[in-house]
Amino acid sequence: MKILFAPIGDPKNYDEVKYRIDGKDYPSNASFKVIKEALNMDETIVYAGLSLCTNSNYNDYVSCSNYISNLVKDKLQLNDESVIVAPNIYGDKFTQPDGKNTLYFDFIYYNTLKILENEKPDEIYIDITHGINYMPLLATDAIRLATYTYLLGRNSIDLAIFNSEPVIKGYSGPYNIANVYSERLYVRQALLSVLMPFLSNENKNNITNKVLKGINNCNSDLIYSNANALFSGIFPFVLLSRREIEQCIKSVERKIKILDYNNFGIEFNTSHKPVYKDTMPIELSYLHSLLYIIEKIIGNMPDSSCVKISDIKDLAKRFSTSETISKLVESEIDSIEKLQNISDKPQLLAVIKHSQSSPKSICQADKRNLLAHGGFEQNVVYLWRENGEICVNYCDCIENVRNHLK
Repeated sequence: MKILFAPIGDPKNYDEVKYRIDGKDYPSNASFKVIKEALNMDETIVYAGLSLCTNSNYNDYVSCSNYISNLVKDKLQLNDESVIVAPNIYGDKFTQPDGKNTLYFDFIYYNTLKILENEKPDEIYIDITHGINYMPLLATDAIRLATYTYLLGRNSIDLAIFNSEPVIKGYSGPYNIANVYSERLYVRQALLSVLMPFLSNENKNNITNKVLKGINNCNSDLIYSNANALFSGIFPFVLLSRREIEQCIKSVERKIKILDYNNFGIEFNTSHKPVYKDTMPIELSYLHSLLYIIEKIIGNMPDSSCVKISDIKDLAKRFSTSETISKLVESEIDSIEKLQNISDKPQLLAVIKHSQSSPKSICQADKRNLLAHGGFEQNVVYLWRENGEICVNYCDCIENVRNHLK
């Protein structure tokens, strides 16, 4: 299934010209219509800006959205393309109180993700021809983030970005539409792209101060420890954080879902100088993306104190950030499966390996060993057998593990 996203500016001056793609000419007043026809798109989403709501009779999102949708469809003679109205900024109109344009990015990310999850495409296209100023850049970055988030649970996605030569007044063309970027994206690349903003403590204050204030059940230690665990292949910790993660993403979802275009909750006032009453940092989208993919990864795993090492091996194969980490975790599990003295009661791995009755370093993980052994550090890992499976848990040592990861 193919889906095309097209951010646009003001369509009132879009003249009909000849666009050329793959050597064939098409008369049209919008390049995305040509891409749709030439490449057989199944779905086309046009992102227009709320600043197109210039009729003083409309002062809420629903009425403005309907007005803009009809305006765009009429001006561009659209048929089955969907027009979604995003909260952009424009001059001294439709501004954010903080002077930024972050609502546009967050809106595009959140609604694109919802559309992707609903339509389930395997090819995603973006046409940046008609966006103006910051809109093509922010829309592209937001759609890419949504694509990475959506990709988890699939094998791959094809992503392509198109742009036309600039139209010159009085010249009817032809104007070439070029594929300026294309790539087949895989899970590993998606994981790394989503994790990257959370792998540096320098960004921790941004998450804490800009995003987490006012959000219940979330804290930076929970977020950063799980990001580092996922990056390092320490899947037992991620699974054992399930309940905290689930509560955190529910809180984040409640915060960001006011951007849903079907139930838009951002208030704005158009009676004098139009301004959005709410702000929302871009980091909220990054956080939502991270929590969303973690929930996807752990979603099909049982919620139990017994974390099966067979499940850990499966997660390592599917969601490791590198082949090295995948093989490292697999090697650790292979060595555990060879142990003959694992009982039906939880025992520290150091005790099982070395027959120590009470090791002095219990719950004192060596950070180097924790990372080098995929979380199977012998002073914090407990093992036992249950229903024919080998179980792993950090038990009372989980806070020690978290402290090394946060």
